[in-house]
Amino acid sequence: MKIFTVLLLSFIAQMTFAQEINYLKTYHPKINAAELLVINGKYTEALDQYQKAFASVPRGFMKDYFNAAVCATYLGDATNTYQYLLEVAGKGISLDFIKDETAFIGIQQDPNWRNFEKEYLAKKREFDLKINKSLKDKLAKITERDQFFRVRDTQAYADTIIKIDRQNATELDYLIARYGFPSEDVIGCGEGGMPVIQYPFYAIFRRQTPDNQTINFSNPLMDAARNGKILPHTAAHIMATINGNDVFFARHVFKILTEESLAMEGKPFVSKLNKWVFRQIEQVDEQRINELRLQNGMETLSDYRKKILFALNDNRFLFPYRSYVGMWSVNDPNIASDYLSGTVVLE
Repeated sequence: MKIFTVLLLSFIAQMTFAQEINYLKTYHPKINAAELLVINGKYTEALDQYQKAFASVPRGFMKDYFNAAVCATYLGDATNTYQYLLEVAGKGISLDFIKDETAFIGIQQDPNWRNFEKEYLAKKREFDLKINKSLKDKLAKITERDQFFRVRDTQAYADTIIKIDRQNATELDYLIARYGFPSEDVIGCGEGGMPVIQYPFYAIFRRQTPDNQTINFSNPLMDAARNGKILPHTAAHIMATINGNDVFFARHVFKILTEESLAMEGKPFVSKLNKWVFRQIEQVDEQRINELRLQNGMETLSDYRKKILFALNDNRFLFPYRSYVGMWSVNDPNIASDYLSGTVVLE
C-alpha cells in the first residue's frame, strides 16, 4: 500500500509538473538557440542545446528530434542518432522517409542499422495504434468540407461557402473543447508517414478572418503554443490572418513574382522582383516587436530572417520557416511598387 501511495504521488507530481510547463519560456528558447547554431554549422553546441530542450519538457516536437538526429549523425554519434530517430518514429513518421534523407545515407552502413530498423518499425506501429483516429477522421471531414465547393466555383457557391465556414468553425471549436488541441502526439505529424508542419485543418482557423468570423481562435492557439501543442511561429502566422494584424511579423518575408517584365522595366523596384524581400522598419519598432516575439517563444526578426534564408536553401534539416513566407503574382507596376516600397532583399 505504501509503494502504491508513493507511485500515485509521483504520478500526480509528474502530471502537475507537465501542466505547469510553459513551452514558450522553457523549451522554444533553447530550440531557437540550437537552430541558430545549426545555421552556423556548430553541430556539437547545437546538439547540446537540443538535449537541454528535451530534458526540460515531457515531450519535444518531431522536427526537433529529427534535427538533433541530423546533428548527431554529422558528428558520428550513432547512439544519439538512433535515440532521436526513435523519437521521430514515436511521432508517426515512416522509416522510408528517414532512409531517403541525405543526412542518414551514410549511417545505414552501420552494423547496428538493421536492428535499429526493427526498433523503428515497432515504435511506429506502437504510435499508429494509439493515435486518436476518431479525432483525425473528424478533422479530415471538416477539411474536405472546406474544400468541396471552393475547388468548384467560389463565386457561384459564395453563400454556401460562408455557411460551411461557420459550421466548420463551430465544429472545430467543439473538437478542441472535447479532445484538446490536435497536436502531433495525438494525430501524428502528417500523411503517409511524411512530415507535415502546416496541417490541412489549420485552413479552418484561417477562414475566420475579421470580415467573416464566427469564432476567434487566438486564445486556443496561444494556449496550445504554451502547452507544446503547436509551434509558436505557426500560431502567430495563423493569428495574423484571423486578426488582420501581424503583430509578431510572422509574415515578414515575401516575394513578388511577375510575368510583365516589360511593364516593370526601369521601375525603381525592379531589382527586387522575383527575390525574397522583407520590409524594413524603424529600429524602435523592431525592438518592440523583438521583445514581443521573445516573450512568446520566438526569436528576434534578424534571427528569424536567418532561419528563413537557411530553410529556403538547405533541405537537410526540418526547418518549418519556409512555410511562413509569402509569394504573390503581380503584373500591375503600381501594385508591385506598393508591395516593394521600403523593402530590402534578403541575402
